Amino acid sequence: MEQAAPISPASSDRKFLIILVAAAGCLAALPFLIGVLTTPSGSSYLGYQFGTDDQMVYSAWMRQAMDGRFFFDNRFTTDSQPGITVHIYFFVLGLIAKVTGISLASTISRLLFSGLFVVLISKLIRKLEWTESSTRLATVFVVIGGGIGFLVWHMFGVAIVSAAPPVISDLLGGSLPTDVWQPEGFVFPSMLTNGLFMVSLCLILITINSLLEARDSWKPVLPGAIAIGILMNIHSYDVLLIALVMVGFLAASVLRKQVTKEWIARAGVIVLGVLPAAIWFIHVLKTDAVFQARAQTDTPTANFRAVLFGYLLMMVLALVGLASRPVKDSQEKQRRMAGVGLASLLILGMYMAALSSKDKYFLDASGWIFVMIVALAATALLADENPVVNLFISWALVGTVAIYFPGLFQRKLSMGLSIPWAVLAAYGVEAALRKQDRSIRTLGTAMAAIVLGATSIRWLAREIQLIKANTSNTSVQTVFLEPDVRKIMEYLDGLKGRHVFIAPPGIPSAAFGAKTQENGSESLTPTLPDLNPIASGLTGIYSYAGHWSETPDYNKRRSVIGSLYFGKIDDNQRHAILKEIGADYMVVLGPKVLPVSVYDYRSYGDVVVSGARFSLIHLK
Repeated sequence: MEQAAPISPASSDRKFLIILVAAAGCLAALPFLIGVLTTPSGSSYLGYQFGTDDQMVYSAWMRQAMDGRFFFDNRFTTDSQPGITVHIYFFVLGLIAKVTGISLASTISRLLFSGLFVVLISKLIRKLEWTESSTRLATVFVVIGGGIGFLVWHMFGVAIVSAAPPVISDLLGGSLPTDVWQPEGFVFPSMLTNGLFMVSLCLILITINSLLEARDSWKPVLPGAIAIGILMNIHSYDVLLIALVMVGFLAASVLRKQVTKEWIARAGVIVLGVLPAAIWFIHVLKTDAVFQARAQTDTPTANFRAVLFGYLLMMVLALVGLASRPVKDSQEKQRRMAGVGLASLLILGMYMAALSSKDKYFLDASGWIFVMIVALAATALLADENPVVNLFISWALVGTVAIYFPGLFQRKLSMGLSIPWAVLAAYGVEAALRKQDRSIRTLGTAMAAIVLGATSIRWLAREIQLIKANTSNTSVQTVFLEPDVRKIMEYLDGLKGRHVFIAPPGIPSAAFGAKTQENGSESLTPTLPDLNPIASGLTGIYSYAGHWSETPDYNKRRSVIGSLYFGKIDDNQRHAILKEIGADYMVVLGPKVLPVSVYDYRSYGDVVVSGARFSLIHLK
């Protein structure tokens, strides 16, 4: 009887990768499928539950691409603008959306790049030359890894407002860990919510891999230059992140005497790939006043207490792993232990400093420079003979400091921060269990995966809960567009030329509050959905107050619209406000939308869409 041929390691790796890609893709697609299948009759599924207002910014660019525009403008303001923004990713998605529609195109892209990410990170992790089990565990940890957010889980917001374990609440200072609310810092939440994050993570990995492989060949230079060039165009903050991480990598490489002139030259050519997009970015920034205002939006990173507990479990395991690496001699052991000690002091010191910090921006420029020097020193002390290990060490330590870069956009530098910590954490688990029996190793590994993946499970559950409650995490957008709203969007989508749209500001559900944070319910459906960003995103119409970041003086303009709908003003004031806004189309509320009466503007124009709850008038 012939024996079956043994399964080769390469075949086994492919099978594992296929299973992981399929599992991650299916889970990431699940909320969208549920949304499609549970759409009420006459309504339409928007396609997004998390960050709906930001998704509408992306949709507005796609909608312009559907009209054949390569140069985009900002549809969330009525201010004059040159319309010279270029975004390659959303231009391509817009072309696809002409066939599939906006939400389906976004979802397809999100899932495709999620799968590609798993393949790319697996390729990079294999270069660590770890055992097969460590390599696979690291890949899984990267996909699912999170912090302790599952212990203080909230459906909405960034602050602890409902019951939480007192010890944890005190340590966090009332802030939720970032793994509860900041998807870009973590992989599975990004897979669930944002295709732009996933394509950016893929480009980061392609760039990093190209920089590593450029040590021995010119072959990866062109792909690397193209990847970093596209990244500069679609998510420019990530280029700065790569630059900072590579400084730490260079420090470690110099200490290990791995740097060559040829490697530096090839890496330099790769970096030159940013120039076309960077030059255009500077041109737009100098030319477009609306873009300038948008660039001035405050997006500070959360207090380090919230950050630390978003990554704490992975950080602890990673430090265990870094301390457990085999060494050649006592001198190398002393150096590496000094590196582990310095890295631990860096994290602990930042936490202690955060205890007394009340500032919006946790570190000033001098403080940031100091902690960055400490991170670079720790990276150098921990240097390994394998350059890929040094890359992950630098990404973890320098990346943790990079998020406090002295700039208004610092929170955006959190992209993929969980990745290096998850990889190093896997080695830590392997090191901690190395001398245990096989059954103990299996149980310990499974428990680590469950704990690290618990927050990702809660992200998936929240997406489904938000669909059930028919509310976005913004609390003022719905998941489903009810029949009246759907008809209004269809009408606006058919308009030609430039038009300005206004609708009342959104009002959260009256049931919204601390008791809704844990489980959610249908009662969370907004009392009055904010249709301003929805209209600009789905139809390309200009809104007067459409988005908290895209609209200059958003709060002021939102207040103006609020006074128009809810203020005690006379007819002359109403006409004056409408003239100031320059609106062409206006949403009018039906008598049963709110428990209080609002002014009926039907006499101000022609009713073009009539509904029981929402109507649309073309202003005279």
